[in-house]
Amino acid sequence: MIAAEAAEQRITSKLLSDSATTEMGLAAMRRESELAGIPLVEVLVARDLVSEADVAQIYADLSGFRFLDLSRRTPTRAWVLTLPENIARRKQCLLFGEVSGQLVTAVADPFDRSVQSAVAARFERPIQYVVSPRYQILDAIEEIYGNARAQGARMRPTAPVASTISPTSASGLNIVEVFDSILDEAVDRRASDIHLEPEDDRVRVRLRIDGRMLEVRAYPLDAAAALISRIKVLCSLDITERRKPQDGRFTHNSFDQQIDVRVAVIPTARGERTTLRLLTQDRSRLTLENLGMGMELRQAFERLIHRPYGIILITGPTGSGKTTTLYAALQCINSVEKHIITVEDPVEYHMPGINQVAVDSEFGVSFPRALRSILRHDPDVIMVGEIRDEETAHLALEASLTGHLVFATLHTNSAVGAVTRLLDMGCEPYLVASALIGVQAQRLVRKICVNCKKGYEPNETERRIMGVPLERTNVEIYRGAGCSRCLRSGYFERIGVFEFVPFDSGLSKLVMEKATAEAMHEYGVAHGAITLRDDATAKVREGLTTLEEALRVTRLDV
Repeated sequence: MIAAEAAEQRITSKLLSDSATTEMGLAAMRRESELAGIPLVEVLVARDLVSEADVAQIYADLSGFRFLDLSRRTPTRAWVLTLPENIARRKQCLLFGEVSGQLVTAVADPFDRSVQSAVAARFERPIQYVVSPRYQILDAIEEIYGNARAQGARMRPTAPVASTISPTSASGLNIVEVFDSILDEAVDRRASDIHLEPEDDRVRVRLRIDGRMLEVRAYPLDAAAALISRIKVLCSLDITERRKPQDGRFTHNSFDQQIDVRVAVIPTARGERTTLRLLTQDRSRLTLENLGMGMELRQAFERLIHRPYGIILITGPTGSGKTTTLYAALQCINSVEKHIITVEDPVEYHMPGINQVAVDSEFGVSFPRALRSILRHDPDVIMVGEIRDEETAHLALEASLTGHLVFATLHTNSAVGAVTRLLDMGCEPYLVASALIGVQAQRLVRKICVNCKKGYEPNETERRIMGVPLERTNVEIYRGAGCSRCLRSGYFERIGVFEFVPFDSGLSKLVMEKATAEAMHEYGVAHGAITLRDDATAKVREGLTTLEEALRVTRLDV
């Protein structure tokens, strides 16, 4: 740690002496690094104030390791592939080759001891570490491991298909190691879902990363049945059943993280396909601030969730983070003085101090039945994972009028659309008007990668969309240029965009009168409601996302 700080000090001192920046500018970038949770050096590289090659040279000088320019020396492919891809990617290191009986390993950060531990644990041989620029290591990983996967995809079975319970496929793949490496790569790349899809001549592996589907691997078709069987064994599912859908879950340890994996298997014309949803058990990120709520919205939302009774609805399409917002709200108000019970399908995060009930149709545990039972257990707060039918809606609304604070989700496009949805379900207007205290609609947008973030001056159309006067100067918005860190997409991770409408007496009156959604929306805006477009464009101005992303998720909000 001391050496890393010395490297940072040497870099910043050089920038100040070269007049590349000022003390004030350096302080601003230091704050940016703290907010983003990344080293200051990465911010300096992203701003083109220092090159990755210069950083690597300074790291080499201070660590005592040799500097190695990978553009002038070609790594030995066979040696590179002896180190598992998930370790190479996660630790940003590359097994370069062998010299005088020592394995030469290029690292980007020589001060991260966990890198050396991970490599040393794989080999019982002396290891010589060298320092190379981070981008060179990541580019080599993409090329070498990518080519290896492509060659594996072109393999054909050379022996009869193995038994589906065998740990090895007919083409010689160790299925346990293959599946573990798929999981680890998905975790390394921050994927939310893994898709295993059989095709005519192969099984394709795709990851959903920041909402975008990306093909990462392919295996010979004979591996498909063995992979599915491995997954079923982990989930305690029936490996002989291939004609019916099956659901299950298991946990997986990936380095220092425990991942909860939800599994869905369904038969298709080409064989069984599997979707795996990855859920980290890190509850420290389940806060309203981490979701991306601005100060004004967060304060208004927190006032609402501390009310003693009423119903709060979170709306949006599938995959918009509704359940995560509910968990963050419960985490915010959870205390020994409050009795909180949830009914969910399924339980995604296990939260200490909160009683969580899972819907199970096989045993007759439905949302309405569970909700009726919950009301007999004297709860202060109830969370309903999703309102799907009239019976659940009525029970939730009535519970909110009898001294309970109720949280629930609905699939609607806008905040006020929740009212229309409830009325369409058959709920009486007076019941909705009396119970509803607030609605929040939300979407997820991709965040600009801070490693390749570039500013530019918006054109006339972009200024008009954001409401920036044409005559105003020094206006800058951002986009990502694309780098190894963000898989050339220009985006890294996602953040929420929110529309928040607190229900006052005026809105309640409009509900009683069965006013249109447009009329309720106009009333809300006139009385200070925050719209999706407002919040999205604010995040564009703050440099958190691009205008393209803002328009993608708010195209109906015009």
